[in-house]
Amino acid sequence: MRLAPLMVLLAATLAGLAAAPAGAAGCNDALFVDQIAEAAWVNLDVQPAQGTGGIRDALRLAQSAHAGQPVRIRLAPGHYADTLGTEIYAQRLLRGAANPLWLVATDSRPNATVLDHGLNLLGVSYIAIDGVTIGPEKVGAWNGTTHADPQPLQAAAGIHVAGAALNARASGVKNGALDATVYGRYEPSHHIVVRRVTVQNLFDRQERDAEGSDSQSMDGMKFNQVEDLWVLDSRVRQTTRHGIDNVGVHRAAFCRNLVAQTGGGLGIEAKGGSVDVLYDSNTFWRVRRVELGGEDTDATYYFSADGRWDYEALRTVARNNLIVDAREAALEFSGCRDCVALHNSIVFTASYQAPSEGSVIYGGDALRVHDSRVLGAADGAGSDCQWWDAAAQDYVTVDPCWGVGANAPAPVNQGLRSANLTVINNLFSAEGGSFGRGAGGVVPCPLNAADGTAVPVLDGNVWWNGGSPLPTSGCSVLAEGSGSRLPGSGASASPIAGGEVDISSPGRAASSIVTALRPRAGSLLAGLALAHALQPAEDRLGAPRPPGGGGTSGALTGANADSDRLFNYAERYYPQLFAGHAASGTAAAYYYRYYPATQNYIGTAGDRLYVLGPAFNDQITDLGPMATWLPLALDAGQ
Repeated sequence: MRLAPLMVLLAATLAGLAAAPAGAAGCNDALFVDQIAEAAWVNLDVQPAQGTGGIRDALRLAQSAHAGQPVRIRLAPGHYADTLGTEIYAQRLLRGAANPLWLVATDSRPNATVLDHGLNLLGVSYIAIDGVTIGPEKVGAWNGTTHADPQPLQAAAGIHVAGAALNARASGVKNGALDATVYGRYEPSHHIVVRRVTVQNLFDRQERDAEGSDSQSMDGMKFNQVEDLWVLDSRVRQTTRHGIDNVGVHRAAFCRNLVAQTGGGLGIEAKGGSVDVLYDSNTFWRVRRVELGGEDTDATYYFSADGRWDYEALRTVARNNLIVDAREAALEFSGCRDCVALHNSIVFTASYQAPSEGSVIYGGDALRVHDSRVLGAADGAGSDCQWWDAAAQDYVTVDPCWGVGANAPAPVNQGLRSANLTVINNLFSAEGGSFGRGAGGVVPCPLNAADGTAVPVLDGNVWWNGGSPLPTSGCSVLAEGSGSRLPGSGASASPIAGGEVDISSPGRAASSIVTALRPRAGSLLAGLALAHALQPAEDRLGAPRPPGGGGTSGALTGANADSDRLFNYAERYYPQLFAGHAASGTAAAYYYRYYPATQNYIGTAGDRLYVLGPAFNDQITDLGPMATWLPLALDAGQ
């Protein structure tokens, strides 16, 4: 017995609505490794006993012996000890859509396939990293000065992918002026996929943890001069610097990731001439800021697609994200032009405490807007770069790059202004009333736009401040549109269910955030959303949104959330059955998703979970009560 063909038609229609911003990578793009026939792969198998050196050797073998074929390096589950004494480094892995290189854990569960060092790829293309864990799940007990074993991982980044300068030994000066045909030109790494990857516990051994670190030395993931990039369904937590750092990235999608408990850097940023970047359906918990743009790019590393030097980021879109207990600011626009934040849920929980030094508060803002600038050598910016020396068949360091580096006539101190910003259909909630609360003249603000002239367009947003009004002094003017809802004194109830974050595991933290941020019955969020060209077709969990506005503001609609959590769990842990990500739909009594690549369905009716498709003998199969499966989904972070 098959479900009605209408289900297939409806699923295809829903998938078509989930369009990415024009020119950008999208969350549901068909990825190059998923387009290769199973029989075409050359498989290289690596075992844990080979350590990190075995992974490096497999990367080299793939390039030397199988350069024209698609190669899948399959890592058996287990612990890959550091046998190199340094990162797993590979360079010049230039592949194509027909012959990609796929480094994949055969067991993609977090902490099933653990590497004792990070990956550093320079000058690469069509590379996928899938299912690995980098860093220990836990570190040993802290005695005030040191940790017992296991120790935190020491790595500049868990994953680092970079492009290389073009003609780096040529002069970037012509007739005393900067020659833009030479200076600032890069050969980008391109078509990079990072999927189902966990990066965790990167901090110095003399530090208690990464979140409280001042060292700012280790990134979870770092991408410089990279084009066509997807980071999907991954986790980054406890890294001393940025969770995900991007400099000069073009066409990038960061979707359905968890970034948590990062230190002195940002939760995520994309600066230095980044273009068409999408942050969609991610969860950020206890990070400094979620940055659209970035602060103060070094001149040598700035890489724009159009030769302009007047923005950190162009056309960055943040939508459907959950941002909880950000230390300094939840959303910050820095040197960002034509940038949009819509359908995000920004929440400061009831137990949140704004950071301070003595009696001076320096965080807790919901929104910040400011300009940026290009740094020069006098500011401490680097002047070196990597360049491919064809004669040596190696990447070499050139300092100063293009004979100029981060010095004049490079555009050092060039201002990078924020402009044309839109903030629409978001939830901003301080559950404990933290907006405006503090000693002295500095308080956490709904909007802090003290630097720069950009005034964001604000509409369709819901504000809640624990039953108190928003502050009227000490903050920038919050010029909300008529479609927004602001709290008054004695407002009745929070728009969300509320609750604290369960810190017993990363998975539980992520799932408890979703539970806490679901709209309360009768919430002002319902029916408030305004129409926007970049409105997501689904909510953070995959529930469909009505086209043309009128749906729920914030990242979560609250409809069928438990079903969507089960569907997301199935996609994450059974990709061979439910490949990719599908939007949810309704047909007959079923709430369901359809996966064209495998022709399988998963759905719920009443309180039971069902599957259908070739993998299930084309019969509707009852998998039992949803309540049996839901704890597994919650433990996994759904």
